[in-house]
Order: sequence, then structure tokens, then C-alpha cells
Amino acid sequence: MTETSDARSREAVMALVREVEREAPGGAESLYMAAMLADAPLPYDFALSVEGTMHNPALVNPAAAFFAATAMMTPLIERGLVVADPDAQVFTLPRDVRETLREAMDRDQAAEWAGRAIYALNLSLPDADPQNLPLVEWLLPHVLACRDAAADLGVNTAAANRVMHQAGFTLYYGQRHQEAAGLLEAAMTVDVALKGDRHPDITADLEGLATVYQAGGDLARAEAAFSACLDLQREILTENNPAMIPVLNGLAMVRQARGDLSGAEAALNDCLAVLRASGGERHPAAASCLHNLALLMDALDRPQDGLRLALESLDMTAALYGEHHPETAASHNLAGLLFERLGKAPEAEAHFRKSLSIRSRTFGEDHPETAQALCNLALFLDGQGAAEEAFDCFERGFAAYEAALGPDHPYMESALDNLVAFLERTAASDSPLRERAEARLRLIVEKAGR
Repeated sequence: MTETSDARSREAVMALVREVEREAPGGAESLYMAAMLADAPLPYDFALSVEGTMHNPALVNPAAAFFAATAMMTPLIERGLVVADPDAQVFTLPRDVRETLREAMDRDQAAEWAGRAIYALNLSLPDADPQNLPLVEWLLPHVLACRDAAADLGVNTAAANRVMHQAGFTLYYGQRHQEAAGLLEAAMTVDVALKGDRHPDITADLEGLATVYQAGGDLARAEAAFSACLDLQREILTENNPAMIPVLNGLAMVRQARGDLSGAEAALNDCLAVLRASGGERHPAAASCLHNLALLMDALDRPQDGLRLALESLDMTAALYGEHHPETAASHNLAGLLFERLGKAPEAEAHFRKSLSIRSRTFGEDHPETAQALCNLALFLDGQGAAEEAFDCFERGFAAYEAALGPDHPYMESALDNLVAFLERTAASDSPLRERAEARLRLIVEKAGR
């Protein structure tokens, strides 16, 4: 980047800014806007957005944008008002320029320039998407400055809401749940300031927050946010509105994770009631709700009720997605688990094998979904005394997990525990597989010692 001179007096800096205001007003405006964001690089394109429009209509052409941005930066670079990297098309403000411009503003002026800066930042920030995480990380200091301007200067604008909302969900996709939650909380505060606390958009804000809390393991806050969302939906939406379905489902999952099984059951039953009342009995959400309720029945030691719901979910899932879909495979797996719990081995085996067939066909052999199906079938076969095929399935499932996830993934721990338990039992028995089990155990021990 181009170097600037040593720190200058405020008068000297403002004299240079006045020159730019006369010769290149857009460049001066970009200085004031950049001063309200973070002390971090900004893209040249940031400087092209002023008063809600682009300076040059030709900017729909990337080549035109390049030349327009360069032209705007040149008077700033020549006067040392920015430190720029023309090749990378980024710039920063020297400290003396930033401090001088901030000190020259009263609170109202600071709020106005911050609002315009956030508008420009909003145009540079992509929609929430996992692949946009690197760009969002690069712009994150400015996103946090947006958050602070909203809180400290009352810059509650649609642009501020979008900046924090999109950046928050991009961080969520990157598994950075605590940072994501902080930005989404700030975005909702802006939304409430703009629309009031009884607007339908606030229900979406609460649902999104609850989802992020849940993913980050903050179950108490997740339950509170889902509950608040549901209360608001019931207050402002039509009765049995389908928008309640994912909220009730999420609330049930959080309650179950917190050990409140009766509360989870109530939420899932409410979910099914809304689906029936709104004509969504054969909707994917209904299949998901039935699946989750079947799992809950198993946790409540009511496998017969669980099996009935699981088979209903399987029938619906196959009709919705087809016989060879991953969702259908998951339904077969659940049915297999519940048939096994009820001592109905032939039916259980048929469902476990169907689940494996679908997953191996859909995902291939070296995929976590296939690995799970292999390990579930292995556990079942081991319980039925089919040790040789169980051994083969354990080996294939463990190898698939290792190939797909690597040796240190959390799923590997459970798969390895099941394999080792099977090998130790087999090695201690009179089984014809004893020597093979002993050899496999030695390999595991040797690998762990490396």
C-alpha cells in the first residue's frame, strides 16, 4: 500500500479534505463514510455508493467500475488521505484522517454519515451463504462497526438490519454460533426499532435466533426464543398458520434435548394438529413431525406407539420423495430400530438392509450416511448371532467413516467403541472369528500408539 506522511495537524488534514470536496465531492463523501466504520481495509467499490445510487450508470460493466473506482481514489491517494493498494482495489484511512473527521462531526452528523456508510457496506456484503464466509470474515470489522453504530448512534435502518442479519447467518453456516447469535440479536433490535415488536418479521427473527442458539448448544435460550416466537405467532397470525410448524418442531427438539419429554410431546402433537387443520397432512413437515414423535416415543419407552408413527412417516416420506431418497432411508432405519426393540427381528432386518441399500446407492460406500447404515446393521446382526456378517459390516462402516471424516471426528469415537466392544467379545470367545478379531484389535492398538 502507498505510505502516507507522518501525522498532520487537524487543520492540515481538513484543508486537504476541503480541496477534495471542491474537486471530487464523491471522494470526500467516501472519506466521511469510511471514517465511521472500522480501522480496516475497505474495497474500492465501497466508495462508489453515495446517496443510494452508483455514481456512474456504466458500473454495471466491471471494467467501467474498475476505472471509476480508480478515478475516485486518485485524488485521495495523491493527498495522503487514504492508504491504498490499487492492485487489490482496497483502501484504509490513516489514523490522523480518521480521528480528524470523527472529531469534526457532532452526534447528528456522525449518525448521518454512519447511516450512509452502512448503506454502502450493505451493497458490498453478499447474501448469507457458506461459500461467502471468507468475504464476510474480511468485512467483519465493519459489520461490527455497523452493530455499534446502530446501538450507540441509533442508526436503525433496513441496511443495518441486513448487514447484521446476512453476516450473522453466514457465521452460523461457518459454525461460529456465538458470534452469529450476537449479530442476529443486534439485527432484531434494529428490526424492532423499525417495525415494532409485534410485526411478523420479528417472528422470523426469533425463529432464526432460536435455531442459532440450538446449533450452538445454548438450549435454554433456544427454548426461550422458540417459545417467544410461538407466542407472537399465535397473537398476530391466523389460527393454525403453517408458519408455526417449524417453530413447534424446533421447540420440541430443544425440549427433548433438555430432558422435558412431556413438553416435547405436547409441542409435536400441536405441530400435527396445525398440519391437519391447515391441510398439510401429507406435507414434508408432517413426515418430519411424525418421525420426531416416533423417536420421542422410543425415548419415553413406548416403542409400539413409536413404531406406528414411524411406519406412518415412512409411508408418507416414500410417497413424497420416492423409494430411493435419503429421507426414506432414514425412515427405514427408524422403523428397523423400533421393530428390533419390539423383538421383531425379520422386520427389523428388512428395514436396516433397505436403509443401507438406499444410502449406498445414493451416497456411495465412503460416506457417513452409508457408514451409519452399515454400523446399525452390524449392531443388529451381532445381536442376532450373525457374527461373521456383523464383522464385515463393522469393518466396512468403520472404514467408510474414517475415509469420509478422518480419524479425529466425533462420529469416529462411537464407531470405534462399537467395533472394539465387538472385537473384544469375539476374541474372548470360541468363535472361528477369534483370530481375526485378535489381529484387528492389535492393528487398532498399534495405530493408536503412533
